[in-house]
Amino acid sequence: ERESRMGKSLLLKLGSAGVAIVVMLVIVGVKYFAAEKVTEKVEEAKAPKVGQCLIMTGSSFDADHKEVDCADAEAVYKVVSDKGGCDDAELNYTISVGSVDSGNVADLCLALNAAKGDCFDLGGMSTPATKVACTEGASNTSVVKVVSVGKAGEQCANGAQPLEDKKEKTLVCLGPA
Repeated sequence: ERESRMGKSLLLKLGSAGVAIVVMLVIVGVKYFAAEKVTEKVEEAKAPKVGQCLIMTGSSFDADHKEVDCADAEAVYKVVSDKGGCDDAELNYTISVGSVDSGNVADLCLALNAAKGDCFDLGGMSTPATKVACTEGASNTSVVKVVSVGKAGEQCANGAQPLEDKKEKTLVCLGPA
């Protein structure tokens, strides 16, 4: 009898310790995910809003941004949507925090902040566009000049290449710098 009481006592102690560990893990998990949600909310509040202009840096794998006034000569992109689902003419910029599974805090669509006469170095597949002096086009084939800005559905004149944003209903015509 003494042996069975000792066995029950040991099982109760092990069971109690197991329950305590499970409870502790649940508490730690809740605190971790709550802290991650707070971090996401803080980052979401800091994310650029629709209408703000940006200078993008880094690459498509490690992008970052700097917010600037849209009238700034270096303002390359304008945030046109924060709902994702970007038009082909727009750059998709996703901001996320925490683990890969924690989700995105912003899914932005960026359109060129273009005016007639602006020149852009459109960069490569993994580098964002930059505004440059039009004289840089003489030595760099990725530099283009904004020939005109109009409404979607219009035609570009003199062989300029159209960059039509159907969602924003705009047409930017690009030619050699």
